[in-house]
Amino acid sequence: MPRTLKLTIAYDGSAYAGWQRQANASSIQAVLEDEIATIVGAANPLVAAGRTDAGVHAAAQVASITIDHPISCAELLKALNARLKTGDIRIRSIEEVFDRFDARIFAKRKTYRYAIWNGGPPSPFLRHVTWHVPYALELQPMVAATAALVGEQDFAAFKGRGSDVKTTVRRVLSAEIREIALDLDHPAAVSPLDAAGTAPEGRLLRLEISGTGFLRHMVRTIAGTLVDIGRGHFEAADMRRIIDSRDRAAAGQTAPPHGLMLWRVDY
Repeated sequence: MPRTLKLTIAYDGSAYAGWQRQANASSIQAVLEDEIATIVGAANPLVAAGRTDAGVHAAAQVASITIDHPISCAELLKALNARLKTGDIRIRSIEEVFDRFDARIFAKRKTYRYAIWNGGPPSPFLRHVTWHVPYALELQPMVAATAALVGEQDFAAFKGRGSDVKTTVRRVLSAEIREIALDLDHPAAVSPLDAAGTAPEGRLLRLEISGTGFLRHMVRTIAGTLVDIGRGHFEAADMRRIIDSRDRAAAGQTAPPHGLMLWRVDY
């Protein structure tokens, strides 16, 4: 009898062309669908809460799948993780849910985090998950600018190319950028030593933004625009002007994908 399952997935997207299956590139969806098919003996489509782009990571992506196999959720979880040999994809949990559950349609809130290492060369352990910005950044105007992002409004100024959507109106529920304290005794937190034997100065900044949905490259372009504000290329008040313009040319740069992580999906 067919059963619908909800998978919560963590992955390092560095080696993948994004979530969505593609003809000539490795994707998270393809790897998982193929491994599940091997276990249950039939191919079944996975539907994700959000289609992360190439190089983007997830701490808790959610996907739904319907299978016709008696394997328990615990057994499937164990078998699937055992087959994921590279270690850059891990299934955090699998649970049985009601029929017709769709991870994308039923998602109520998605939270993304964008991490920026501001200062000297970052730790090699952070290089895949932070954007290294060596230039001085003023945090206060970046903080002030995030207030303009909250609410339901047209975010066309932050839409990436190649996106075909019916509307560019989206609802942002919260947005915050702040400095994150680091435990410098942890090897993944420290910067490499310079020639003098001391750790270069640096700080970790994190943008956290939640909404009911996002445009392609929207969070990355917001992050890039905030960095341009921090460098003094824009004023904090310009964020309102950029949004109202609905013009991509008015916004700042698009931040690289590796600093972005799908942090949480709420239902």
